[in-house]
Parts: sequence; structure tokens; C-alpha cells
Amino acid sequence: MVGTQESQASARRDGPHPSVTKRTPSRNDDFFHEDELRTLREYIRPLRRNKRIRVAMSTALELWLIFGLDLGPRAAAWIAGQGWALRLLVVVALFDIVGQAIRVPFAAWANLVYEKRAGHSTMTVGTFVKDQLLEFALGIVINMAMLVPVYAAIHAFGSAWWMVGAGFIFALIVALNFVAPIWIMPRFNKFTPLPEGPIRSRIEELATLQGVEIEGVYLMDASRRTNRANAGVTGFGKTKRVIVNDTICDFPIEELSQVIAHELGHYRLNHVVKGILLQAVQFPFALLFIHLVASNDEVLRWAGLRDLGDPASYPLFGVLFGLAMSVFSLASMFQSRTYEREADLESLELLGDPTSFVAVWPRMVLNDKARMEPTPWEKLTSTHPEIAERMQFGLDWAGMNDVAVTKPAPRSVPEPEKPAPVAP
Repeated sequence: MVGTQESQASARRDGPHPSVTKRTPSRNDDFFHEDELRTLREYIRPLRRNKRIRVAMSTALELWLIFGLDLGPRAAAWIAGQGWALRLLVVVALFDIVGQAIRVPFAAWANLVYEKRAGHSTMTVGTFVKDQLLEFALGIVINMAMLVPVYAAIHAFGSAWWMVGAGFIFALIVALNFVAPIWIMPRFNKFTPLPEGPIRSRIEELATLQGVEIEGVYLMDASRRTNRANAGVTGFGKTKRVIVNDTICDFPIEELSQVIAHELGHYRLNHVVKGILLQAVQFPFALLFIHLVASNDEVLRWAGLRDLGDPASYPLFGVLFGLAMSVFSLASMFQSRTYEREADLESLELLGDPTSFVAVWPRMVLNDKARMEPTPWEKLTSTHPEIAERMQFGLDWAGMNDVAVTKPAPRSVPEPEKPAPVAP
């Protein structure tokens, strides 16, 4: 059976298909009821407002701390005379604490109040607090792992520091992709080998069909925080594994296959490696931007700094780095949307089942309702195409390849359900 499917998939690949670089013309009204779309608009509006207020407050606070209070120099002065790495740690910790203090109330309202009232969040206060503490601690560790070599490069390589520093950041990103599945993700969720059964057998069969070697298939207890369904592939080499959320295991096996084939397709098409390489190009430009701005004595004076190599410069460094990456990441977002369409195409070509491909997307609306009717800015910065666009992509592919497909009638987004237990 596997051999037959593999030959059929090979025959379909490289056949006619909708563009993967351009948006597929689509209409939400073709797939969803107007009353449900109205409900979705009402649902997303408070979340958008919450995000805008948080971003505005965080930005204003950061600028005030840097140029108004000279937070970096004040914090570094507390342990004057100590090594620069220790002073950097103090500044990083203090600035991140302030940033976390701003973000937490907004995150608490979204996860513990609004999303719970909407029926999407299952998170308890205890889980939320634990997540926030873990995120803060991991943020400090990762920030220091990036910043210590970068500041060492500033001290050792003069005006060429940004090229060397970019190499250090790239190495860290690669390392994080290796260790995330075994060191970072288990700090937040429990991962257990998926029991033998139809779901695991199907996933292993798809991995074989797509030529993707995986270390294993694991079940993640996502229902501790949400009832949103998802699955994915993570890691590199011996840490590469398929992660199945316990919230998706009640999907029909044909529709679950679409999700898994899509995720495995990212690896067969080397999207992860290509994405990291694009970042490798962006990092030098981001650090060069910091170098050019920080070379201006007036900017340093405003921030109360003598030079960029001073650990007290971290708040300014962080804001400039974030600003540069937010601009350069627009290319990454475009690339990501292209990769998502390529992975959708991989699923269609491999399985040849556009009916199940189209049918699975209404179930996935709960993952990100903003993707139903995104604003122009959300379209520009989104990593994924819109839901209706992906559904239309499947119908268009079926028409181009003369594959039978059942076009779904407009339907309502399914109400959130409690995840069913996984059958062994």
C-alpha cells in the first residue's frame, strides 16, 4: 500500500497548482455563515485592542526608561567595579522584569478571563504563573547566551563587531532548534510516546511516504492550557519528532492526516533550514543598524552612555535590535506564507484528498480567529495565509488536476469541545 501511494504522490508532484507566492482569491462568505463571521469579528476586537494598548504602553515605557530615567547606567552603577558580564546580567534582569510586569496583566486578562469566557482557555492561575516564571527565567538565560558573545565581540573586534556578533547569534539559533524539543518544551508541557494505534501508524506511514526520518511520535498535554487543536514537527537530526496535541486526536483520521502531511512537508522541503538561513542574512543587517545608530554620540548621550560596549547599553541595544528585526522580518513573514502554501500543496499532492483538506480548516479556525478577517497590517505580518484562502487553494488545486472534491456548504465554526481521551 505504501509503495502504491508513494508512486501516486510522485506522479502528482510538480503538476499544475495555484501560485504559492501570491494570495489565492477567496471569500469567507463561500465557507462560513455571515452570523458566525459577525461573531468572530466581535470576538477578535477586544483582543486586538488589548494588544495595541500593550504594545503602546510597552514602547512608551521602554523609551522613558532608556532616555528619561537612564535605567541602564543606573542599574550598572549598582555593582560598579564588577566584571562587565555580571553588570550585563543585572541590567538584563532588571529591564526584563520591568517588561514582564507590563506584559503580565494583559496576558492574564486574555488567558484567564477573556479566552476562558469564550470557551477556548483551560488554563488555571497556577499554570499561568508557572508559565510566566519559566518564560522569564528562560528569557534571561537565552538573552545572556546571545548577549555575552555579542558584547565580547564589541570589546574585541571594534567596528567589525556586528559581523562576528551575527555569527554568534546564528549559532545560538541553530543550537536552540536542536535542544528545544528535549530541554525547553518539556519545561512547559508533558510529552509521552503516542501509544500504538491508528493515529501513530498513520503518522509513521506518512513520514515514510515523505522520506522524513523522525525520532518518535509524542503526545503533548496541550489541554492543560487550551482546547485548540494542533500538531507539528520540531527539532533537528536525532531530536526531530512529531508532536500531536491531545486536543486534535478526535479529528477524523483523514483530516488529521492532512495536518501531519503538511507539517512533515515543511521538513521534506527544508523550510526550517531555509528559514534559519534567511535569519542568518538578517542578523548582520540588524546589528549593523545598531552599530550605526550607536555610533552617534548624541544618541548615546541621550541614553546616558559612553559607548555601546558598556553593559548599561542593553536597553538601547534591545530596542534597536527589536526595531530592526521587525522591519527585516517582513521578508521572513512573506517567506513563511509561501512555505505554508508549499506545505499545503505537499499535503494535497501526497494524499490527493482535497475534500478532507478543505474540511479540516474550519476546525482550525479556533487556533487563530484573526486569520479569518485580518487587518492589512496582520496580512503583512502574518506567518500563515487566511483560512478561506487555504480552503480555496485546495478547491483550485482539485480543479486544475481533475481530482474529485466535495465543496463544503457554508458552515459555522465549531464550538470548542473538551478533548476526547486518546485510545491506546
